Amino acid sequence: MYDVEEEYCKYLKQLGGRIISSDKPIGEIREARVSMGITQDELGRLMGVRRETISRIETGAINPTFTFINKFCRTITVAKIVRDFQAIREVYKLDGKDVPSISRGILKPYFDIPAGELDIIFKIGVRGYQKSRNKIIKNMK
Repeated sequence: MYDVEEEYCKYLKQLGGRIISSDKPIGEIREARVSMGITQDELGRLMGVRRETISRIETGAINPTFTFINKFCRTITVAKIVRDFQAIREVYKLDGKDVPSISRGILKPYFDIPAGELDIIFKIGVRGYQKSRNKIIKNMK
C-alpha cells in the first residue's frame, strides 16, 4: 500500500536535492512549478508573495531564500501526494476495490496547511494527475 510518509520524504528529498545541488536552481523551481501545472499566481498565493515575485525568482532577478525553497518543496510535495492519491483511487476503482480517500487530516502531520491553501493544493494535485494520468497509473500498478 502507499506509504504517505515514505513518499512524502522521497519527493521532498528529490526536489530539494535537485534545487540545492543545481547550477541553476531557478530553472529547477520553474520546471517543478510547470510540471505540476501551477501558475505563477497560484504559487504566489501559496507562498505568500505576489506573482511578480515568483516571476522575478524564475528569471533570476532575485534569489529565492532558504525559507522560500523549503516552503516551495513542501508545497509541491503535498500536491504530488494528492496527485498520487487520485491515481490510487482510479486504480482501486478499476480493480473493483474499496476506494481510499485523502483528507486534510492525512496531510496534517507533514505540513501545516491553512484551509484556503490546501484547497488550492488539492486542485493542483488533481490537475497534475489528469495531465499525467496514464503514466501515473502505470507506475501505481
